[in-house]
Amino acid sequence: MPANGVAIQFVRAAVDSTGTAGPDVRRTLAGPGATHVGCARTVEMMRDLWRSSGDELLRLGPRPIPPGTFRMISLGLIHAPDLRAALGRLTEFASITTGFTRSRLVVGHTTCRVEIAAEPGVHVPQLAAEIVLALVHRFPAWLVARRITPSRLELPFPEPAHSDAYVPVFGRMPVFGAPAVSISFDAHHLTAPVVREEADLLRYLSRWPADLINHRDYATTTAARVRAVLERGGPGERTRADDVAARLSISPQHMRRLLRQEGTSFQRIREEVLRDVAVASLERGGESVEQISWRLGFSEPSAFRRAFTRWVGSPPGEYRTRHTV
Repeated sequence: MPANGVAIQFVRAAVDSTGTAGPDVRRTLAGPGATHVGCARTVEMMRDLWRSSGDELLRLGPRPIPPGTFRMISLGLIHAPDLRAALGRLTEFASITTGFTRSRLVVGHTTCRVEIAAEPGVHVPQLAAEIVLALVHRFPAWLVARRITPSRLELPFPEPAHSDAYVPVFGRMPVFGAPAVSISFDAHHLTAPVVREEADLLRYLSRWPADLINHRDYATTTAARVRAVLERGGPGERTRADDVAARLSISPQHMRRLLRQEGTSFQRIREEVLRDVAVASLERGGESVEQISWRLGFSEPSAFRRAFTRWVGSPPGEYRTRHTV
């Protein structure tokens, strides 16, 4: 998203769609020579429009979408094992809840395509198509913490006069006049694991729609992605480096090389995850040292005590005495 905010054409279309905007919003859009609206102000205005219209697609979709629908859909996606499953659920939920009843995931040998489509003859306004495209582009990328570069974007309306505004938003120019909203990308992304947890999602939703409006690639370090996979699998699982590399759709050798470039290693990250879980449990109380040891997969409590002392500089019993909350 450009640093100067959201192109005013998009914001005006959102405001005009509901007919519920107050005078302060109208004044924001009426400024002389205004070309963009700040991202924070756009988020505030979108939230106001959702409340006043009672529709998460601003009365633009094939049917009204009650507030809370996206939350429920996203809670259904966060527990998918990988991007392919998440996108399958997304298109299924879209078909059931939003009126885009012909939505589907099409998987080819090298590329895949997500289509969000209504019944033939149902008009999808331009802004609705743009919002849907932005959502399908960005939320799945957030789920897998990976940059997903589209190979093709399609929108079901003629090219508008402000078409140059699309490249900063989506990274490429869409094809206009298509049968439906769609995004295509390399099929190898489909095996990417969903690395976000429900707690991450709740924080994401608390900011919503800031992350939709503020452009983010969600590229992250290999170390962070490895850690997310280990945390998702559970600290007591003896997950091998080969297993994690497979979850990240890269070879074990390439994963180790990337981790070295970032100044870390698989074993170091795994021990950091175990340390953090152990520290949190000791500070909370409620589990004995023996119970923590077994939960983290140690062969015996003495091995856990030695490892914990190496991690933090004191034995677990002494640490608990000093830090129990």
